[in-house]
Amino acid sequence: MASSPHNAATAEMAERNARLGKWFIGVIVGMFLLGFASIPLYRWVCAQTDPGGSAYFNGEADSYEGVVVDESRQIRVRFATNVERQLPWSFDVAEKHVTVHPGEKRLVSFTALNEAPFPIKGKAVYDINPPEAAPYFKKIECFCFVEQTIDGESKYEMPLYFWFDPELPEHVTEVTLAYTFFSADSSMTRASREY
Repeated sequence: MASSPHNAATAEMAERNARLGKWFIGVIVGMFLLGFASIPLYRWVCAQTDPGGSAYFNGEADSYEGVVVDESRQIRVRFATNVERQLPWSFDVAEKHVTVHPGEKRLVSFTALNEAPFPIKGKAVYDINPPEAAPYFKKIECFCFVEQTIDGESKYEMPLYFWFDPELPEHVTEVTLAYTFFSADSSMTRASREY
């Protein structure tokens, strides 16, 4: 018995629909797996593309013991301040730039104002440019070490006490430090805790 053209078209349509259904299921499963793999994948990509690391979440004090100041050269350090859009804070630095010798300790004051009528907890992360300067940037005291809770409609002064290791490559004469405050409940801050 010969198959009719109608049955052949129906069978072909069913086969195409089955392939399309498998493709959609594959896409959905792939998206699901990518969602689970996103944080480890992000860390891996960062490690591959930025070996010195430029985005820093947490930290602890570096030892200054035995450091010798190299007065033969200077580094111009510029500061930039940013606040996550959802965080109702103002954030600024007293000095937009300073000049230091490698090995010289320097204290810089930052201020944060919580414009909301209630306390809010924030966490600072920083980026350093050029990234090759990152391993040589040392902190004795930094507001980025811990989350900061600022009372409603209050202003806090926060110190950054830092120095650059004298081993900083000589061609690095300018460094930009950009600090960004995120809400302690933001996804960036949650990722920093896992980092």
